[in-house]
Amino acid sequence: MNTVNKTSSSNTMFGIGRALLGALFVVSGIGKIFGFAGVAGWMASAGLPFASVLLTLTIAIEVIGGLLLVIGWQSRWAALALAAFLVPVTAIFHGFWSADDAHFQEQLTAFLKNAAIFGGMLLVFERGTAKRQ
Repeated sequence: MNTVNKTSSSNTMFGIGRALLGALFVVSGIGKIFGFAGVAGWMASAGLPFASVLLTLTIAIEVIGGLLLVIGWQSRWAALALAAFLVPVTAIFHGFWSADDAHFQEQLTAFLKNAAIFGGMLLVFERGTAKRQ
């Protein structure tokens, strides 16, 4: 495979991966819109003040950031914003270290999933939209 074809294939694969990462956030944000009251209640039960306001911001970050990743516009900055968003969300909602025995594995899995997505966001931030020559 020559360099041009390899770069083209690499860019295509990167675009697909970036779009799939973005779709995860878009779907999550839309789900929060349709389940707004339940999600806001869950956030409030976790001790967050102004849960409805924070949920509205969360939906905006997830949907807008996810769409930017899907379309590949400003994807580096969208990935950085989503990575920053994941840090407190993961610490607050997936603290496996304080989970009871019945929820430990579930929270550890969710924590590791978010850590992997965080890693994906760092890769998108580092690379941008297309492979640099």
